[in-house]
Amino acid sequence: MMTSTRPNDDRSIRAGVCGMGFIGPAHVEALRRVPGVEVVAISTRQAERGRALAQRYGIPKVYASHEALIADPSIDVVHLCTGNREHVPLAKQAIAAGKHVICEKPLAISADEAREVARLADDARGVYAVNYQYRYYAMVQQARALVSRGEIGRIWLVHGRYVQDWLMLATDYNWRVDPAESGPSRAFADIGSHWCDLVEHVTGHRIRRLRALTRIVIPERTVVHRAAFELSAQETSAGQRVAVQTEDLALVQFETDGGAVGSLVVSQVSAGHKNDLFFELDGERGSLAWSQESPEELWLGRRDAPSQRMTKETSQMEEPARALARFPAGHPEGYPDALRNLFQLAYDRVRDLTQPIRYPTFSDGLRSLHLVEAVVRSARADGAWVEVPTV
Repeated sequence: MMTSTRPNDDRSIRAGVCGMGFIGPAHVEALRRVPGVEVVAISTRQAERGRALAQRYGIPKVYASHEALIADPSIDVVHLCTGNREHVPLAKQAIAAGKHVICEKPLAISADEAREVARLADDARGVYAVNYQYRYYAMVQQARALVSRGEIGRIWLVHGRYVQDWLMLATDYNWRVDPAESGPSRAFADIGSHWCDLVEHVTGHRIRRLRALTRIVIPERTVVHRAAFELSAQETSAGQRVAVQTEDLALVQFETDGGAVGSLVVSQVSAGHKNDLFFELDGERGSLAWSQESPEELWLGRRDAPSQRMTKETSQMEEPARALARFPAGHPEGYPDALRNLFQLAYDRVRDLTQPIRYPTFSDGLRSLHLVEAVVRSARADGAWVEVPTV
């Protein structure tokens, strides 16, 4: 096994981004704000789009295949922003080529695949991260710090939602609908997995067993070709109609290894909800709540004292939350900044592999696949309780 490369001088770390759908350009833009990093190549099978994006961002190389980008000896770090089924084979190639890898979630479409590539990453010497970026909002880290110091005491209830509306019409279609491309779960794997990773990170608990109900509420969809989350009134019913095999929504109940119980609502068919991720933690001394659509606020609930709405104010924040607040109070930070924060932590370690790991690893990606498969198993068993394997 080759060991991963890392710069041994002061030159820029050179990154290549595979896949230029919705998330690839977001990676490029975030990387442009990480000091000492240069995006030198992108890859996409859509030649015209690739040339346009390369010109927009001043990127010198455009590859027609992801494999060719990974083989480029000048690239230090590979970002995998492709469809789900391509993550594992491309990650394997990148690890074998001695590259560091930052992979979009899910790491794989099955736990067996994720386990194999996580083992390869453990054997190699490098940075292998999965993009669970919601951890890296400043106020999420503030919530984690407050929980850690016992501000709300023992947590006994964890609840929330992650709901969207971008697939609520029969004329809404995306590659994620196809299980051959995305895996056996859609709504939970795509967004519910983010919620679970986030609350496990904040609470320090792990979901140890769960029960789930899922529903396909749109049994047929019209295949249209447009970018994820792009709305167009002109694209209506033209195209092939296909049967839907993956869930539009899911309801999950769970128990944690910390003694808490919880519930989660996941939906991609809830009108008016664009990216509505919300969690609340209820404990013996208080409650904490955070919403991704109001990311600079953290609600702290009290029984016998005034509840308070905390805002991003560095002088009042704990470390490491303070370090993730890049702008002064009153200057909003959001989704692109959380991406940037995760990438900064990963690239800091690319420069110095003796630093501690402070980003989600391939093992965290495997953990997420265990949760996905537990949800699928429970739903197929009419909501039976199932145990979640430990990584």
